[in-house]
This record gives sequence, C-alpha cells and structure tokens, in this order.
Amino acid sequence: MHINPDHFLQTETGRVTTHARNNEAWSESYRAFHRALAAAGPDTGVYVLVGAQGSGKSTWAAQAALEQPQAIIFDAILVTHRERCPILAAAQARGLKTIAVWFKTPLAICLARNASRPPDEIVPETGIRNVFAGIEPPSLREGFVEVLQIYPGGSDSSSRAG
Repeated sequence: MHINPDHFLQTETGRVTTHARNNEAWSESYRAFHRALAAAGPDTGVYVLVGAQGSGKSTWAAQAALEQPQAIIFDAILVTHRERCPILAAAQARGLKTIAVWFKTPLAICLARNASRPPDEIVPETGIRNVFAGIEPPSLREGFVEVLQIYPGGSDSSSRAG
C-alpha cells in the first residue's frame, strides 16, 4: 500500500493545499497506515521514505508498490527522527521489519524537478530548502533493519542491522 498525504489533497480540479486540508491529509495518512498494519501479514515490509520534495520518493514508491504489493510504503518527507518515530513504533509493535529509504538527491535536482511539476503541485522553493537542510539521516539506531540510500540515476546502497 502506497500512503502519501498528497493523495488526500487531490480534488477533481487538482491538488488543493490549505493548512486545514494538510492537517487532515496527514490524519488520513496515519489512519490508512494503521489500517494497513492491522491487515499486514508477518512478512509485510514497511518502507519509510525520507527526502526533500522532488527527490524521487513518489516515483520510487509507485514502482515499489507494483513490485511488492504487500508492502506498506509511507511516502512523505519524514525528515526527522521525531516524525519517523510513531511509524517505526507502530510497525515494530506488529513485529514488522521497517526499512528507511533515504533519497540522497542533490538540492539542485530537487528544485529543478519541483519547477517542472504541474502548477498545483509546485512547492515553494523555501519549503524545499528548509526540508533539505533539516534532514536527519535515518539510521539503524532508530530501529530500522535497513537503510537504503537512493541516488539520482537509480544507484543505491544500503546498511543492514546484523
């Protein structure tokens, strides 16, 4: 299951973002996440995506959801440990392995990708810069069993708990 707060901002005329709608989109995302956890089997993997807007998270998530339909993919910026902690705790309470997917896309690429988005999906540049600057690298110490690092062009590397 691919969970993304942006999905809950879509309307028939495009994405509509307000403070209230954004808060509700996050609430809906967490409700969807907990429903997915309740339905998960013991082999379900939980992927927590970490990266700035325009880093490639949603593209990766869409492909991963096709390749692993049983996976739970939480696709949001989730830049700090504090933001990731409730997701990790809920997955661990169900005994599910949780993998961080950290998008190491340079800021210039994130900004260029953002500029090429449809007008209703463009994020203010200051927002992207702030998120990029605020990323706390995910780590095994947080409780992830693996940290998969994704670089532009499709290369990746990972560290695993052992």
